[in-house]
Amino acid sequence: MPYQLVLTFFGWYRRKNKAEHAPQKTFAVLVAAHNEEQVVGALIENLKNLDYPKELYDIFVICDNCTDQTAQIAREHGVNAMERHNAKLRGKGYAIEWMLKELWKMPRQYDAVVMFDADNLVSTDYLKHMNNDLCNGSKVIQAYLDTKNPHDSWITAAYAITYWYCNRLWQLPRTNLGLANYLGGTGMCFESNLLKEIGWGATSLVEDLEFTMRCACSGA
Repeated sequence: MPYQLVLTFFGWYRRKNKAEHAPQKTFAVLVAAHNEEQVVGALIENLKNLDYPKELYDIFVICDNCTDQTAQIAREHGVNAMERHNAKLRGKGYAIEWMLKELWKMPRQYDAVVMFDADNLVSTDYLKHMNNDLCNGSKVIQAYLDTKNPHDSWITAAYAITYWYCNRLWQLPRTNLGLANYLGGTGMCFESNLLKEIGWGATSLVEDLEFTMRCACSGA
């Protein structure tokens, strides 16, 4: 508790923005999806309209053991539908690990990989920020996370309060102090060379925290 209390004092200010760079990094945008036909279309259209040169990023929907129209919807929206069927190795972590292996075999290689859940929406300047941080030397980046509908119910309000607390009193103080943060499962960006070097290997139910520990142990 004393550690957390002291840490919060460094979350009441924001450090000056780092240097900005012209768009130059290429991105593979991965969307992890399992039977997400109700929401995946909205995210795809959102991603297609990011304020970043369209030739510098491609969208891949990982259709993991889907039994609905997720893959068809992805194709109808003009993005890559990567269908995976493996009844034994199920879950987001395994799906990402499979997708990365497929990605490294493709003719086009990317500077970085970003990951989203299918029910997300993304700020239009997201890739601009990722480009800046990568150009400034970052290898693993966690974007700001928030709730889309904090006023809908007490449940969504509770989620929102949790995000606000973590962002302001945990993630921001550690960023200001130059300390490592933790990954939040979506809105994540990874330098491709780092992923190729250490692999994914995070296949538990908390794959984001598992990969956080892998990055910390490797010094990333």
